[in-house]
Amino acid sequence: MPDILSSQSVKQLVESLSQDIPWKLHFNSSGNVYDLEPAQFEALPDSGKKSLTDAIHANARSNFQYLFENFPVSDMYESGYFKQHYVMRVYEFLNSERFLSFARELTGNADIRLVDAQLTRYQPGHFLTCHDDHVPGKNRVAAYVLGLTDNWRPDWGGALNFVDGDGHIAEGYMPRLNALNVFKVPQLHSVGCVAPFAGSPRISVSGWFRT
Repeated sequence: MPDILSSQSVKQLVESLSQDIPWKLHFNSSGNVYDLEPAQFEALPDSGKKSLTDAIHANARSNFQYLFENFPVSDMYESGYFKQHYVMRVYEFLNSERFLSFARELTGNADIRLVDAQLTRYQPGHFLTCHDDHVPGKNRVAAYVLGLTDNWRPDWGGALNFVDGDGHIAEGYMPRLNALNVFKVPQLHSVGCVAPFAGSPRISVSGWFRT
């Protein structure tokens, strides 16, 4: 769905992302989730950086693995942090009765009560392998991705890919500014690895519609 936000809102949101967002390197390993400050990663010796990257790539060959930067909007908002940042106004909009009514009508599920959110930033080499978003107890009805990247090229990678029962990519959606992708949970999908020659990071607000 294109143009989900007003042109002024999306312009202000994109501009605000240069204002002190405390991005962290977000990845998983052996069932655990890790968030590294940029300074922590840079402080690692070259051998440590290589060992970490090699371990992530090895797990990605056959298991669920992700590597990207994120900012947990919902968690920060509920904890009272960064309340002044414009992304929090977008989070409030996503949880307004106006948007929740839209989400219920779109999905056909009248029990949707909240929308959670995170900012994600995929730099070259970042990716998200195949998974279906189903987590017991999370009550996820649908997933969404609101694109905040303009002038993206298909050969830069980073597409939202949907996988069919035969393991083929059935559909793929390129990052696009102010476009909202919504899909039911569970559904097998991935985010393609961003190419080393990509001209910009792949940035979005993403999360789930939940009961």
